[in-house]
Amino acid sequence: MNNNRLAMVIAVIGSIAILITGFLLFNQIHKNHKANELIIEKCFDNFDEEGQVVIKKDGFWSPVTCEKN
Repeated sequence: MNNNRLAMVIAVIGSIAILITGFLLFNQIHKNHKANELIIEKCFDNFDEEGQVVIKKDGFWSPVTCEKN
């Protein structure tokens, strides 16, 4: 009986750890998305009438960059 209870406690703690990790990752992705939206909006506001604009992103966690051609 004691072994079954230990397994249940480990399963509950593991599930909570997975949920917390998922929530933190989702929260960080959401923050990055909002920041990237602001950067893109400012980019198009500043360079809208002066030619082409290139928006680049180096990696998944990196912010976008705005370059005027």
